[in-house]
Amino acid sequence: MEKFLFINIIISAFNIFIIIYAYSLKFFPQKWRKKVNQDTIVGLALIFSTMLTMFAWIIFFYYKLF
Repeated sequence: MEKFLFINIIISAFNIFIIIYAYSLKFFPQKWRKKVNQDTIVGLALIFSTMLTMFAWIIFFYYKLF
């Protein structure tokens, strides 16, 4: 159970990193953002990493409580 808690913390830290990166995208120059064109990829990564984090914590607390 302690290993799963550690995995959940790592997944949550990765999710926070993606959130901060997605927020900071607007500070990059528009020319660079058009060249790289990764807004969609970052949005999808944010959605799926948030879902993974949510399910991991739900599973952890389910096993912890029951």
